[in-house]
Amino acid sequence: MWPWEHVLFAYVCYSTYVHGRYRSRPGDAPAVALAFGAVLPDLIDKPLAWEFDVFSTGYAAAHSVFIGVPAVLAVYAIAERRRAGASGGAFLIGYVLHLVGDVLPASLSSGRLELSPVLWPIADSVPGPDRGSFVDGVYGLLTEYVARLLTLELTPVIALQLGSVVLGVALWLADGRPGLSLVTDPLRRGIDRLRA
Repeated sequence: MWPWEHVLFAYVCYSTYVHGRYRSRPGDAPAVALAFGAVLPDLIDKPLAWEFDVFSTGYAAAHSVFIGVPAVLAVYAIAERRRAGASGGAFLIGYVLHLVGDVLPASLSSGRLELSPVLWPIADSVPGPDRGSFVDGVYGLLTEYVARLLTLELTPVIALQLGSVVLGVALWLADGRPGLSLVTDPLRRGIDRLRA
């Protein structure tokens, strides 16, 4: 999954939970924490593998249920102590759903439950082709992704990815775009200061 697909997949699951459990929409701070948690494993592992050769694959320590999950449980415990449990919980959910979002496409592609993306270092994922730098790797994968979309072949993986995007955006808009103002307001203030 791409970062936006991880975020929107997590948002669909989280928003559905919040609506069902609390009969309300997700709050602004939890929505931002959810999005950050949903992309953090890739922000850690992909550059460390592709740019710095720390890992042989982009599915390593931050994707590991042995390392990443205990770390985010600790973050949640700290957030809970600081009376930010809703944001800590959303971060935890986003992080765990990132891992689920990596297992689902791998499992759909192979036809069997494929847990290797989340079992580092016990089951190190098979390294992909050498993609050069981080920027080159992202460009190469994005080019392959667009080429697959342009074939108009709706595989289960593409259906999951596109469904997450369409349903996620629709739900986020229906919920009133939670979290957007927390991201855009500081940017707007910074731009206003630069103009002054």
